[in-house]
Amino acid sequence: MKKNSLLFLLIVLSTIDLFGQISAGNLVITLDGNYIKSKVENGVTTNYDITKGQYLYVVPSIGFFLTDRFLVGAGLDCVWEKETRQSALNFNNFYQKEEMKTTSKAFLPNIYLGYYFPIFNKLYFNTNLKFSFGKIKSDYQTNCTGTTISTSIYSISDTIPSYHRTDSQKTDFDYFSSQINPELNYFISSKFSLCLGLGGIEYSILDGKSENSAWAVNFNPIYWRLGIKFKI
Repeated sequence: MKKNSLLFLLIVLSTIDLFGQISAGNLVITLDGNYIKSKVENGVTTNYDITKGQYLYVVPSIGFFLTDRFLVGAGLDCVWEKETRQSALNFNNFYQKEEMKTTSKAFLPNIYLGYYFPIFNKLYFNTNLKFSFGKIKSDYQTNCTGTTISTSIYSISDTIPSYHRTDSQKTDFDYFSSQINPELNYFISSKFSLCLGLGGIEYSILDGKSENSAWAVNFNPIYWRLGIKFKI
């Protein structure tokens, strides 16, 4: 009986500061982000699609704990994207090649609600419900060349193009999103913690039109975000 009591007391004592990392009235400043470089290829030698992209997401935010578990906060989603899309089409003796380069950026103010649940000493699991709204601005540049060929070497450079078109344009769209984002936090000291965003579920609307709305569910590790939190 005494051994069981001592074991129970030891377990209780080992978890005393489980609830000591966060308390009502704390401010938490967070900076997290993600960088992705990708290349996707489909098709064969003369009929193919290639998309190469670089994507950078940086999210600073500040939150206030209303209780030991709940917080409210605000932040800014900063997004930079750059893509190069190439495609080629060969049909009978006709060959076309097209390349599009796009650059996009967005600064989306957000507000969020969060709930922190302790797993064990210094480690927390939290879920945030976030609402973001702002504008996405993009620049497009397109080159398209088509030609009739009479040899088996499918190269535009060896023939005289039948046509060559270029185009460029800018777009500016309103963007709204609501997200549920799970996250892990580990306090490396009383003031600092490492955080790892685990993806999430998002509903977005482009330009305020329901036909431009979409759901996205993604927990792929490539989209996880690493960051740091500072507690005041």
